[in-house]
Amino acid sequence: MFFTQSVPFSNNESVGGKEIPVTIVTGFLGSGKTTLLNRILTESHGKKIAVVLNEIGDVNLDSELVVQSLSEELKVMNNGCLCCTVRGDLSRAARDLLKSKVDFDHLVIETTGMADPSPVAQTFFMDEDLQQHYFLDAIVTVVDSFHIEKNLKTVKETQDQIGFADVIVLNKVDLVAPEKLAAVEKMIRGINGVSKLFRTTECSLPISDVLGIGAFDLQDRVKIDPAILQEYHEHSHDDEIQSIYIEEKRPLNLEKLTAFMALLVNELGEQVLRSKGVLNVQDNPYRLVFQGVHMIIGSSPDREWNPGEERKTQMVFIGRHLPRDVLAEGLAMCVAD
Repeated sequence: MFFTQSVPFSNNESVGGKEIPVTIVTGFLGSGKTTLLNRILTESHGKKIAVVLNEIGDVNLDSELVVQSLSEELKVMNNGCLCCTVRGDLSRAARDLLKSKVDFDHLVIETTGMADPSPVAQTFFMDEDLQQHYFLDAIVTVVDSFHIEKNLKTVKETQDQIGFADVIVLNKVDLVAPEKLAAVEKMIRGINGVSKLFRTTECSLPISDVLGIGAFDLQDRVKIDPAILQEYHEHSHDDEIQSIYIEEKRPLNLEKLTAFMALLVNELGEQVLRSKGVLNVQDNPYRLVFQGVHMIIGSSPDREWNPGEERKTQMVFIGRHLPRDVLAEGLAMCVAD
C-alpha cells in the first residue's frame, strides 16, 4: 500500500537525469528513527526529500507520525520487512519516484526496526537500472543507548544494524549515566569500530552529519565482507514478534487510558517491545501522540485535528505473544462516558 503526496516539477529537468543520493535510516524498534526523520524533514537544509517508510504489520502508523509538507514525497510500504518480503516493492518505489513528476534531490529510506540493512543497501548497488539514477550516500543507524544491551542480547538484527552502519546516532543519552554510557559506546565500538558516532538526545544533531556525507564506500565494504556482492537470499526474523493494530473511533477518557497503560506495562512487561499511536481524547482539540519502548511509555500533544478529519485513536503494539483481544477490550474500556 502506498500513500503518495505529489509535487510538480519546478522546472523541465527530469529527475531521472540526476544521480540521487540515498540515505538508509535503520535501528531497532523505538530507537528514534522517526524522530531523526522528522528532524531531516523540518530543518532548513535546502534539500527536497523523498521518503520511503516501511513498518511491520498491515497498517503503517509512522505515516501519521512523520511530518509531511508540500516539499516532500512520502511512500509507505506495509506488512513486511524491507530487507526481504517487500524488497521488490522498494525497487518499484524508487523507480516510481523517477517516473513521477516529483522534484526531489535526496531519497531517505526508513526501515522497519527488524530490518537487516545489508540487503536494503544491495537494492541500490546490484540493480543496474537503479545504479544509473541513485547512489548510496550513507547507512545511518539510530541506537537506543538506554535499551541497547537488552536488545543486543535478544534480537540479532540489532547487531546487524550497528555493524553495517556508516554513521551511528547514539540516542537517548540523557537517560544513561556517564559511566554506563561509556560502557555502551565501548560495546558498540566492539561491533563497529570505524563508523562515525554522535551522542544525541532526541536525535538532535546537524543534518549535515547524516545527509550528503558520501560515507558509503562499496570497495571498502567488499574488502571487509566479499559476500556483500552475492545475491541475498537467506534471512529470518524472530517469528514470535508480531504487530497488533487496534482502532477506536469513540473519544477516550485520559484517566482511564492512563490506568490502562499502567496496567499493560505491569502485566505484559517485557512482552511489549514497542508501542505507539495517535490518541483522540475527549474535549481535547489536539491529537496526542504516545510512544513506548519496553516498559517506558509517554505521550505529548501533537497538532490540532484538522476540520473534517476523522478523529480516531490508532495504536500499534509490537512484541512477543501479545493478546490482541485483551488489548482491544482494554482500549474499549477507556472510552469516555
